[in-house]
Amino acid sequence: MLAHREKEVRGSMWNEVKVGEAVSHGKYLNMVNIIDELPRPEAVRVTLDNKIGICRDRNPRIILVEVIGDYMVFIAIPDGKSDCDFMVWRYSPNLEPQLKVPTHDDLGKMFLGLKKRHELIDEFLINATIKLLRDRLSVNEIVQRYFKDLDDTLKSEIGRFLITLKWIGLQEDVNYPPPRYMGSKMSLAVYALLEAGFSLTELRRVIRFK
Repeated sequence: MLAHREKEVRGSMWNEVKVGEAVSHGKYLNMVNIIDELPRPEAVRVTLDNKIGICRDRNPRIILVEVIGDYMVFIAIPDGKSDCDFMVWRYSPNLEPQLKVPTHDDLGKMFLGLKKRHELIDEFLINATIKLLRDRLSVNEIVQRYFKDLDDTLKSEIGRFLITLKWIGLQEDVNYPPPRYMGSKMSLAVYALLEAGFSLTELRRVIRFK
């Protein structure tokens, strides 16, 4: 059973207790791999509405969208930002906390931590991030392109980072759709600056983290 804190998240109807109960009791829809290659940013809202009903069906629900080992990514509908928004949650029984809304700060720490694990990751993780958010390749294709010679543990950790970033990017494309807004380009800017040597503290001076 998950340990929870009664904590509302960003004005959403969902909180840690409600999402945790759904996860613990299996009260969620299984739509793993519903999105493989990412749609173009301007097409994300329509694509996710066609596949999941993020706009046309605002009934409350939790959807499992990614799994790697014991690491899961869920989306919760609805959220409070827009008529089509959803909340991204990550869960693993081996993390503390087990259940969390991943922030740019969290993902930035994952990015920097992974780069210290192996020279191939240090060299190519930024390429992987660009291929995901700019070129819209699938996570599996990216891992095979850059990291196929690494051991399974490292590939799994890279995959966890990428599947989480994938859904954060999709969420941003829904909330801030191009061409009027920047969408997932804002996330891409975070990793470009980290790769250029900015610290997370310095990044907060130029980019407002969620």
